[in-house]
Amino acid sequence: MDSRLYLVFAILLFAASLIYFKVARIYKIVDHPNHRTMHEGATIRGGGIVILFAVALFSLFIAEPGYYFIAGMTILGITGFLDDLVDLSGKVRFPLQVISVVLILVELNLTGLSIFWLFIIVVIATGTLNAFNFMDGINGMTGGYGLVTVVSLIYVNNFVTGFTANDFLFFFLLALIVFVFYNFRKRAVCFAGDVGSLTVAYIIIYLIIKLVIETQQFVFILFLTLYGIDTIFTIIQRILRKENIFEAHRLHLFQVMVSKTGMPHLRMSGIYMVVQAIINLLVILIMQLHLRQQVIYSGIMLLVLSVFYFFIKNKMIKKII
Repeated sequence: MDSRLYLVFAILLFAASLIYFKVARIYKIVDHPNHRTMHEGATIRGGGIVILFAVALFSLFIAEPGYYFIAGMTILGITGFLDDLVDLSGKVRFPLQVISVVLILVELNLTGLSIFWLFIIVVIATGTLNAFNFMDGINGMTGGYGLVTVVSLIYVNNFVTGFTANDFLFFFLLALIVFVFYNFRKRAVCFAGDVGSLTVAYIIIYLIIKLVIETQQFVFILFLTLYGIDTIFTIIQRILRKENIFEAHRLHLFQVMVSKTGMPHLRMSGIYMVVQAIINLLVILIMQLHLRQQVIYSGIMLLVLSVFYFFIKNKMIKKII
């Protein structure tokens, strides 16, 4: 694709962001600090809508991915934006998330799989959507983690195995860069909001499923390792504490570390980005091994990260006590 189109697209996204910021200020679509949040001062909510706008625009004009993908992403994005505005009930959000995931399966022609595998994919994908939403708690986290993932996918697409259109990956990357420009700051101009975190998660889920289909390598799921470990163990912790796992909280490792050590948000987000980037590099290296070796090395990696996670979090909790 002509590189000039990328420039035009970037200018369009920056303009769209500025327009949204103006509208958000007029209609007071902002986050105010409270005991569960980790920011200071009112900040525009839902800035991640630029990512939904960018990818939908690309897909409509380029026709890749197809209309089922666009429909699922739009349903999820609108649901997330409404949740940013009025705090939708889980009884509304969850069914719409499942429908969006099913539309990915339709888009990728996976509906012929057995009920068992369809159920597993829907459960994991829906859980991943909510993991991205839960992890969107400090400046730079969603945008930075998304950048690491999409750059890794671009590398795989160009140097390992082609599984999707490069233009789609680069347009997604460009949309993330525009959002990160306003969010990866000590005092963010905007937050991703549910519309942003869910849209980023949806696109990444689609791409990883497509990559797994193309390569028959399940190891690429590890591109989501850090979010997975932090989310799963935090949910277990909250269940043991008999807390409602769907209520907002500040128990993720990054939240505990920031609140108890005073570590700057951007440094914490940067740590997650660097660690996940190293994991992704290891994944690309081990994918060339035999399945048994992949399982062994993946297991070792997950074990080491889990032990490290428990050590750090336990240390932070003792500080609290």
